[in-house]
Amino acid sequence: ALLSGARNAKNSKLAQEVVDRMQKLFPDLKSSLLPASILLANVYASSGDIEKATDIKIELNKSGGKKQIGITMTDIDGKLWKFRAHDQSHPYSAEIYEQVDRMSKEVIKHGHKYDASWIVRPMYADETIETLLCGHSERLAMAAHFIHDRKPKRIQLTKNLRICGDCHRVTKLIALIYQCEIVVRDANRIHHFHLNGQCSCQDYF
Repeated sequence: ALLSGARNAKNSKLAQEVVDRMQKLFPDLKSSLLPASILLANVYASSGDIEKATDIKIELNKSGGKKQIGITMTDIDGKLWKFRAHDQSHPYSAEIYEQVDRMSKEVIKHGHKYDASWIVRPMYADETIETLLCGHSERLAMAAHFIHDRKPKRIQLTKNLRICGDCHRVTKLIALIYQCEIVVRDANRIHHFHLNGQCSCQDYF
């Protein structure tokens, strides 16, 4: 909980102290220390210290630790769809990315500004903040719903990792703009995004 709070506050000093304490008190709890170290790397990345974040991830790779791949799952017409970030494997990928672009234009019209602090790796020359964040798996899953049903009343997603702050803000806007209730179950909690553009977590996640 402290580490997640430090992540939201982009407080790398506090995050480092929390992880150091965890490693000292619970050295054998590898199942908790690995995601804690990954979250620490993300805190450094969000605060602008990409080099420190990269160093942590390199050390994790050397020790055999592997970051869990983020996957969002959703049911569309009785069929289970799975998405990874920047997924191009689906037969409707072209239409999905066109819908992602339309969604992006709409949220920007409503005042959204993409938050680069949620990008946790170096950007390539052909990438932008918008294309990186818009490629997140939950946005692809939402777009898939909209191309199958232009006016869905409810979308339900399940993600194995924690939803990022930028996706959280975008999903609130999408629920408002498209007047569609969206439920996202992530690794921490169930988020109910209501038609008024608010989330049940009160932005505390």
